[in-house]
Amino acid sequence: MTGRASAHPQLALNVRLRDDSAFDNFLAARNAEAFDRVVAFAAGAPGPPGLLYLWGERGAGKTHLLEAACRDRHARGERCVYLPLADAGQFAPALLEELEQQALVCLDDLDAVAGERVWEAALFALIERAKASGARLLVAAAANPRHLGLVMPELRTRLGAGGVYQLHALNDDEKLSALGQRARQRGLELPAEVAHYILARHARDTHAVFALLDRLDRAALAAQRRLTIPFVRGFE
Repeated sequence: MTGRASAHPQLALNVRLRDDSAFDNFLAARNAEAFDRVVAFAAGAPGPPGLLYLWGERGAGKTHLLEAACRDRHARGERCVYLPLADAGQFAPALLEELEQQALVCLDDLDAVAGERVWEAALFALIERAKASGARLLVAAAANPRHLGLVMPELRTRLGAGGVYQLHALNDDEKLSALGQRARQRGLELPAEVAHYILARHARDTHAVFALLDRLDRAALAAQRRLTIPFVRGFE
């Protein structure tokens, strides 16, 4: 990791963690068991180091948890890395070499390289090296290992051998709770009618909901305005 590592753990390739990815602003809801497991795994709780695999649809919170885990480990003064494989076109599989020297490796979007034998071989080799070094691997993908389209059966076996958890996207009531939680953490007053309006406009995309809340927070502070539906409409 290079640059402002104390504030933003990152790779030399300028992969940065989002400022809002933390354990304390993740609404677990139906994902409570998976959330508790990730928190313990990231903290290095007693038990076999190994590999933890998360899967689920877009918006289920996979990236949030991986970034939060990396941030948490970094705050403990230990080495960690977050790598989104959806950006694999920007680098080569050789980037995975020596990652087992990190305490925690978070590999996101594994489905993006599934079916590419060179990448799969590099991932399998990393898992084997991590087993020997004691590094922990936290992996996320859109599907469980059996349905990922992997060409290496041994990689599928390794990925499924540890803990495998499905993350479920928030339903509308849970999204309202998450939106209210984010607003309270920011000290932002969010009237119920405004929260419902935001959700109605972005019901299927929690990333868009939280991004809009970020913009509204800054704009309301700068303008010294309360959040109303007309005010929100101007920032969509």
